[in-house]
Amino acid sequence: MNRIRYSILLAFFSFLVGCSNDDITEEDLIGGEWEVIAGYSDGDPEGTSYCSSGVDSGLEFKDEETVYSQAYERDVYYKLVDLKEGLSLYIEAGLTQIYYIEKINEDEFGLRGVYDDQNCYFKRQ
Repeated sequence: MNRIRYSILLAFFSFLVGCSNDDITEEDLIGGEWEVIAGYSDGDPEGTSYCSSGVDSGLEFKDEETVYSQAYERDVYYKLVDLKEGLSLYIEAGLTQIYYIEKINEDEFGLRGVYDDQNCYFKRQ
């Protein structure tokens, strides 16, 4: 009986170790231009986007701390920060914009404003 319990526990822990973390990383963001295609609600593209113009006009992540903003027509600083409520994206371009960021798949992600109702859904072009 103990052997069966240990086998079940071993299988369960193997399953947990095999589960991947779906948080987006800097490496996921780098490469290609990201275009807003819709608003974002409950993991799905929905309605019209509502993000700041510095984000809503499109982004191109160049490296682990630099993103080109189409709206500002220049490079700005960004970082990913793990907050208690979820992974967040900080974009600093004069004003700091903070969004929760959620990976949908390798070519799509969603943003939700930390302090307001902003939301937008991005697709890699």
